[in-house]
Amino acid sequence: MNEIWCRLVIQEVYACVYVLPNTGKRFHPNRPSHGFVINDAGVERDYVFSDGTVMHTPGDSLFYLPKGSTYDVRGSMQGGCYCINFDADIADAPFCLFPRKIDDIRHAFKLAETAWRQNERTASLLAMRAIYDCIYQVMKEESRAYLPSKAQALLSPAIEYLKEHFTDNSLAISHLATLCNMSEVYFRRLFLNAYGVSPKEYLIEKRLAYAKTLLLSGTLSVSEVALRCGYGEPCHFSREFLRRIGTTPKAFSSRK
Repeated sequence: MNEIWCRLVIQEVYACVYVLPNTGKRFHPNRPSHGFVINDAGVERDYVFSDGTVMHTPGDSLFYLPKGSTYDVRGSMQGGCYCINFDADIADAPFCLFPRKIDDIRHAFKLAETAWRQNERTASLLAMRAIYDCIYQVMKEESRAYLPSKAQALLSPAIEYLKEHFTDNSLAISHLATLCNMSEVYFRRLFLNAYGVSPKEYLIEKRLAYAKTLLLSGTLSVSEVALRCGYGEPCHFSREFLRRIGTTPKAFSSRK
């Protein structure tokens, strides 16, 4: 899945439906919205697009149909599918994915479809959550796939610790290495190979990402944000922020 999906902002949900077996159109000209679809288990169809692209969609797959696309649906129509149609400022080619937790995603689509059919007030929210959840799940699985399983297992104690303690001012790389039962030199090398950045850079990125959310909230001063993000000295935080983000924390907070 393309990284652009990490920045998806759903503007509106147009429909959240279950297409019954032996129903639905074969030909779809100029699709009016984006769509995510999950076939029933055992259903296999081909989507043949106007540019000649053929997307095979087996059962237990999640696939995306772009807004504006024109395609034919070929194969048996005996099985059904869940579909959420939405609008968003995004452009991508059609794709088909095979999430490990497809049953969880299908369940979320089913809940959203039930709410939509019953005209519940929360129907659009449930549909949006289903889309965001499936994107999160796929991106999470893909990010794990890039890590060698052995390296992932070895670094797991440090990563889990960082999730909870990255704002601790006393956090030391040597402690992370100890958690993984390896020397600091080997830990730094393995971490760099696995994540493409050093443990220190990884820690700084997490702290500054958190700092940006706190600054935009407008509820804390720059000094308070610095302390909450693990910086003992506000001036150190401001220098780090300016060097990496390209603006001062105070100027950044005024963007809200």
